Amino acid sequence: MRAAVVVLVFLVAVGTSAAQDAPSAGVVSSDLSPQDQPASPHSSSLIFRPLVAATFEPRVGFQYQLGPRKLRLDIGYSADIWSTRRAVENASSQANALAIGVDAFTYTRLRSEANLKFPVETVDYMFGVNGTYALAISATRSLALRVRLSHISAHLADGYADSSGRFLQRPFVYSREFLDAIVAHTWANVRIYGGGTVLLQVKELPRSVGRIIPQLGVEWYGSIGVPVFAGYDVRVVQIDRVVQPVHSVQVGVYLLAQRAASVALCGYYYAGYSIHGMFYDQRDEYLALGMQVLF
Repeated sequence: MRAAVVVLVFLVAVGTSAAQDAPSAGVVSSDLSPQDQPASPHSSSLIFRPLVAATFEPRVGFQYQLGPRKLRLDIGYSADIWSTRRAVENASSQANALAIGVDAFTYTRLRSEANLKFPVETVDYMFGVNGTYALAISATRSLALRVRLSHISAHLADGYADSSGRFLQRPFVYSREFLDAIVAHTWANVRIYGGGTVLLQVKELPRSVGRIIPQLGVEWYGSIGVPVFAGYDVRVVQIDRVVQPVHSVQVGVYLLAQRAASVALCGYYYAGYSIHGMFYDQRDEYLALGMQVLF
């Protein structure tokens, strides 16, 4: 917990310093041309850019977990299917905007074995609709709100079975509907956000879960010779009567930066209850390396 607090304070301090030097929102370095500038909360094709470090966000990429010899494969997408921003000539402008969108993505856990074999152990499916709103405060500051109504389910796969085809643990029905809301304040290169999730319906589980999940986080976009970013997210989860924080950290270096999407080489740290529904009451802690497409 102390390490997470140190990370949060560090990101805020560094991000604030960088924000004071930034000439305008979304510009992380005056040495970068508009084409080379990395994606920021203001240059996304979406009204509300997916949170960098938070777990349940649409993303495309993979993570190789150091130590557990596990991989995570993320396949997903988010789109604003109706938006008032379409009437604005410059899609990255600071104009106020409202949008209705859809999300659909999967999180897959694989096991690393010899001869480049990666048996699939479990897959989580999530889809839903969202409403987002962005409000410009000044040339370098803005507020954004996202509300999502989503469904998620989880399933064991054949890679989590022994040689006789029996699962290593008994499968159960993991399915839930939930509503989550996030309010984000962006100041030049820094985005600070808070909100939470309310579980509307949860199928009967082996162990009970808390219905309210608070969430906080911070992100920073900058340059250290190359465009980089960092994010920290914390959620508070209750299972039975045990309440624990779930920490997630992500740092990245842009390999390709475009307005609509970017490709980054990333490092990850995760500590807390597993993101996978079939293992929801088990604790994970790992460092990981991977690549990701940022919308």
